[in-house]
Amino acid sequence: MKKSPLPDFTGKTVQASLVGDNHSFALDSPRFEMQGDRLFLVGLVPHGGTSSNWSEGAVCAIAWDKVTDYLVFDSLKHYQKGREISKKHTRKAS
Repeated sequence: MKKSPLPDFTGKTVQASLVGDNHSFALDSPRFEMQGDRLFLVGLVPHGGTSSNWSEGAVCAIAWDKVTDYLVFDSLKHYQKGREISKKHTRKAS
């Protein structure tokens, strides 16, 4: 069976959901990296990547085999715009 190529997220912001986790993780300009014989998606936590921005700018690595689904944003600005829309809808629903 032929392996399919990995996606290229250069210049993109990716938000990924993980198996068994209620939170999603956002990474800016992530790249794939092998660590300990395991494939990880590694990038920087963008502004708005956490509710309090406590980890903004930190390097984050998530195991690719634990990703259930992901969203790809064309840019950090596009991601942040989506987060603002989500916050407005969440506030209206409460």
